[in-house]
Amino acid sequence: MDATRRGLLIGGAALAPSLAIAETSVDPTAPPAIRAHLGVTENPFGPAPAAKKAAAEALLETPYYAWALEPPLVKLIAQRDALEPEQVGLCNGSLEALSLLSTAFGKGGPIVSARPSYATPLLYAERQGAKLEWVPLAADQQIDLPALAARAQATNAGAVYVCNPNNPTGLLLDAESLRAFCIEVAKTRPVIVDEAYIEISPDPARNSMMDLVRAGHDVIVARTFSKVYGMAGLRVGFIAARPDRVKTLKSMIPTHKGRPGLAAAAACYGDQAYLSGAKAYLEGCRKKIYAICEANGLKHLPSYGAYVFVDCGKPNLAFQKTLAAMGVEVRVFDSPAHPTWIRVGTASPAELDYFATVLPKALKA
Repeated sequence: MDATRRGLLIGGAALAPSLAIAETSVDPTAPPAIRAHLGVTENPFGPAPAAKKAAAEALLETPYYAWALEPPLVKLIAQRDALEPEQVGLCNGSLEALSLLSTAFGKGGPIVSARPSYATPLLYAERQGAKLEWVPLAADQQIDLPALAARAQATNAGAVYVCNPNNPTGLLLDAESLRAFCIEVAKTRPVIVDEAYIEISPDPARNSMMDLVRAGHDVIVARTFSKVYGMAGLRVGFIAARPDRVKTLKSMIPTHKGRPGLAAAAACYGDQAYLSGAKAYLEGCRKKIYAICEANGLKHLPSYGAYVFVDCGKPNLAFQKTLAAMGVEVRVFDSPAHPTWIRVGTASPAELDYFATVLPKALKA
């Protein structure tokens, strides 16, 4: 556990002093400990009470593998989303499925994606031999769907990847435009739609492409319990797709899922009371980041994710180092069109307060 961070807040409650771990570095030239982890996208609101209880109870059974917990969770997801169980595939966080499927589809042609977007699974596929084709964002910073379709056609792509809302911009695509895009492109190749943050969009049912999976289109919807459900440390996710795509994923996953994560996911999936609270919490975090940016004269994009894309007005890699030297971690995305933009993740109130204190100093450095 990162005590310098989690001593601030865990699930809304401060850690007792007795649980804190003292700083052990005695090197006076060592960089300061990171006090604001804004480079990742987590939900400090924490898991639903039912998820916490289920995970704690599952710990009593950790000497045993959790195979028996997988079918009930698959059935629950299928029922909630009006799918057949064969259309649901579990994974250790959606990153696992996104990485493995991108690798598999990359054998048939390049993977086409917007840039910047969530590149981690695509870069994994590239390391396994896949070729990547990047399409710049449109002038309004949105994913350019017509350009994606054209590039997929021109390169005979193995798959197209769309993150919605996009990461790092946080912008949400028009649902009907995305739906039409998916239907057309999926006639000749799979379309992967990463919906890691869809639960906090204004109308999740409308904005999700889950209906296209139900209709039999070659669309793969990836979801995770790591983000909105506040379970990043439990590593549970799933895809909804055609049965043959689910079989492809299952054939490549070498590991089993953890018992506490499966139990927690089954206890909270679709919990609307919890999701309303988590959504409100994350909206509050984003508003706080907006206010910090505005107080410092920085441009930012409106976000539907657990992060905000910010134009710091300085070369972003250098500025990232400046902030790190002051104890703040942010993320930079590789995008030639965004050399001064950073992504600021939602975090605990204490972390965001610290960011507010440090940011003016970093801008003057």
